[in-house]
Amino acid sequence: MVRPLMSVLTSRFTIGLLSLLICVPMAITLLEVSHALWRKPDLKEEMEIVTGIGIIMIGWGVLLEERRTLREIFGLLDGPDEAWQATIDHACHNYGVGQLSIGLMAEICIELIKIPNTIIYTGEVDDYLVAAGLFFVGVGALLLARHVLVMFFFLPRSAAAAH
Repeated sequence: MVRPLMSVLTSRFTIGLLSLLICVPMAITLLEVSHALWRKPDLKEEMEIVTGIGIIMIGWGVLLEERRTLREIFGLLDGPDEAWQATIDHACHNYGVGQLSIGLMAEICIELIKIPNTIIYTGEVDDYLVAAGLFFVGVGALLLARHVLVMFFFLPRSAAAAH
């Protein structure tokens, strides 16, 4: 019963749909946080939003990156369409590494603000660091949107022959 479930959960369409769903809060974050920048003296809520989205980006990036490992754990390797699955694994790995790296960059921007000013002085640049974190969320959203397109439309079956 677990194998069929994992087969569905690791399918390119499920992954594409989940990536699309994750893009929604990322887009909302871009709108909401950008409206608050340089208008509010206290950006704690905006920092928490960027931090939360960054954690989602990191987590989803790790899951994408390890699609092949998940298929291995649940005995889904070496099927009749293994070359095709390997192509999907490769695409997920690449986009996962990108999502993970960009999410970490967004997190670093916010964490720099949280470090006491006696260690790293960020007093006058807090808004810029939140903006930089927001920039990374935007880049991650674009990357994830591209991943959705690849999963749904642009993953050519002919690429499986190359593996």
